[in-house]
Amino acid sequence: MLKVPSLPDYPRSFVLSILTMIVLSCPALALEVVQGEPVQGGMLLLKTKPGNILTYQGEPLMVSPKGFAVIGFHRDEDTPVTIRELTPDGSVKDHVFTPQIRKYQEQRIDGLPAKMVTPPEDVMARIARDREVVKVARAHATPISAFSTPFIWPVHGIITGVYGSRRILNGEPRAPHYGIDIAASKGTPVKAPADGVIRMADDLYFTGWTIILDHGHGLSSTFLHLDTIDVPLGATVRQGEIIGTVGSSGRSTGAHLDWRINLFSKRLDPMLVAGPMPE
Repeated sequence: MLKVPSLPDYPRSFVLSILTMIVLSCPALALEVVQGEPVQGGMLLLKTKPGNILTYQGEPLMVSPKGFAVIGFHRDEDTPVTIRELTPDGSVKDHVFTPQIRKYQEQRIDGLPAKMVTPPEDVMARIARDREVVKVARAHATPISAFSTPFIWPVHGIITGVYGSRRILNGEPRAPHYGIDIAASKGTPVKAPADGVIRMADDLYFTGWTIILDHGHGLSSTFLHLDTIDVPLGATVRQGEIIGTVGSSGRSTGAHLDWRINLFSKRLDPMLVAGPMPE
């Protein structure tokens, strides 16, 4: 019978020192895609080694203390983007992500008041003001890390409108839809899909009572057509906390929640961020 020679019985401290040297000799370039795929409307949750620097198309990308970062792709984005990873010792690696092209549905909505499809001149100043308020609310680069946690759906119900669909309103082509419409009874509680800070709580011409919730690093949720708003501007809320109720305010034909997700000005698909609605 063949005898296998026994390994030397090295001291534990010696073995640990060897393993430490092996780990330290490995490059700290380890960008990982934790969640998502590069696709139009998609979000990528990235993770690098804490202390590394990331850039997005040459511009600094926010990285949390635990090494998390987020990028996203607009509805029609089709060009590759480059994430550069830099370590404290000067090592550099480029990671290129090319968004997959999607095909979008067409949705026709009839029966809307004419003033909600083609607004009269006397409300144009209000609409311009609304856009500026929303723009400011979505511009926050808050260093909280709620963006890196799993999202829940704010309301459960029947999905009546999907992200990216081409909208025909009263027979007239309009901008695509950038959210998920969830039909639910008026007064149904709307829950925060993740922790965050209330950056806007206002009555807007098109979207009615509207909340914008900042999840950190430029990622935000918007809740449209609410009946009530139950949280004040600037409040910090926790995932699952009730922030308002479903309504039909603004340009709407029935009680529903229009849930949208933005990464600064990029409009993302909530279903790609939160996954399918639980049954």
